[in-house]
Amino acid sequence: MVTKLVRRAENAGFKAIVLTADSPVIGRREAGIKNRFTLPSYVRLKNFEGMDLEKVDKTKRSGHTSTVNGLYDQSLTWKDVKWLQTITSLPILVKGVLTAEDTRLAIQAGAAGIIVSNHGARQLDYVPATIMALEEV
Repeated sequence: MVTKLVRRAENAGFKAIVLTADSPVIGRREAGIKNRFTLPSYVRLKNFEGMDLEKVDKTKRSGHTSTVNGLYDQSLTWKDVKWLQTITSLPILVKGVLTAEDTRLAIQAGAAGIIVSNHGARQLDYVPATIMALEEV
C-alpha cells in the first residue's frame, strides 16, 4: 500500500514525502465516542481507493479512528525512513518531531528534514507546545 501511495504522490507532482512518525494510533477521542461519530457512508478516502480496506474494523470506535488505526503500522522504526528512500527519489520529511534527539535520529536515518508537530495536542495530554519544542530542536 505504501508503494502505491508514494507512486501516486510522485505522479501527482508532489515535491516530498511526509512520514508521520509519532502517532502509531489515533488517540481515544472522547467527544467522537460520546457523539457516536462515524464517517457518512458517502465519504470516501480517495487516497486509499483500490486498496485493501475491508479488513479495517469499524465497530469499536468512531469510524474515522478505526479506519485510520487500521491503516497505520504500529511497528514503524527509523529503518522505515531508509526503506522509503529505496522506493522514491523524493525527499522524506519526518513529521511529529519534538526533541533534539529525535531530530538527530531522523537525520541519521536519512530524512531530508523534520516537521515539529504535536498534532494540535490531540493525541496525548501534556505534550509540549510546538513553539516550546523549537527551543530544543
